[in-house]
Amino acid sequence: MQSHETNWIEYFSSGGHRDVVPLAAGMEGAVYRLGQGLVGKVWGQREAAELKRLQEFYADISAAGLSFATPQILEVREVEGTSVTIERELAGRPLKQFVGDGVPPEADAAVVEVLRGLASVPATAAMHQLAVLDESTPLWEGAGSWAAALNGLLRRRVDVFGDQLRSAVADFDGVFNQVAELVSRQADRPQSVVHGDVCLENILVDDDLRLTALLDFGFLSGAGDPAWDASITAGIVDMYGPHAREVDDRLTHRMAREFGYPVELLLGYRAAYGIAAANAYDPHGADGHFAWCAAVLRREDVREALGAIAV
Repeated sequence: MQSHETNWIEYFSSGGHRDVVPLAAGMEGAVYRLGQGLVGKVWGQREAAELKRLQEFYADISAAGLSFATPQILEVREVEGTSVTIERELAGRPLKQFVGDGVPPEADAAVVEVLRGLASVPATAAMHQLAVLDESTPLWEGAGSWAAALNGLLRRRVDVFGDQLRSAVADFDGVFNQVAELVSRQADRPQSVVHGDVCLENILVDDDLRLTALLDFGFLSGAGDPAWDASITAGIVDMYGPHAREVDDRLTHRMAREFGYPVELLLGYRAAYGIAAANAYDPHGADGHFAWCAAVLRREDVREALGAIAV
């Protein structure tokens, strides 16, 4: 977890930025407002070469002319072994600040608008060059299709973390085989840019809940099936709240209506996310995210969806 440090405030100030203000700090890094529409981000783990690929990725999204803003990296620096980026500041406040517990239906519009916009951005070469989760190799390296790329990721995760999932999920290997079969059938689905972590904290809106920006690409971002993004979003928008399952069901069926994605595909992709991301934050599987992913793999509706597609 990155934290704010006085020396970084001094670093940005020495570069001519007055009144540097700490904005946020998390798993990826710490962000500082620099003024004049700029922010500086001090990254915890990422190397400069990886961030330059992310810079190209962002540039391709920006060139698509979406109705909402997305990040732009203006400069990548390396400061005493730490990567630093200078980026455009995005306007708005996180949607999470407006909704409290649960996700009221009036907030759905911003979520749908984000996904519709992302699905309209065709995949580019730069989008195929990003790694996901804690991997250093691009997701698409050696893969000739979306199905091959995603199934490769799932197999790699199971090779490392499979025993933990087997302990938490009955007949895990059977479920994994069904997920792999579902994914294999999606080889020819159209590709677009994928965010992979569209949640209320990452959607910025104005005071009237109008969408202004989307931030924090990188967790599962790249090129892929837009239905994968929709599935993940419906599940994680409200992961732990008292109305989480109600919100999940509502958004899953709304995604199906809005975009024409089969509900079975959305639920099957949810299982794929459960396998891929279970150990994203704790390699030992002792955190709430692992428990949530394991619960997804045990869900009756998910199991039924996988069974229906396997027929």
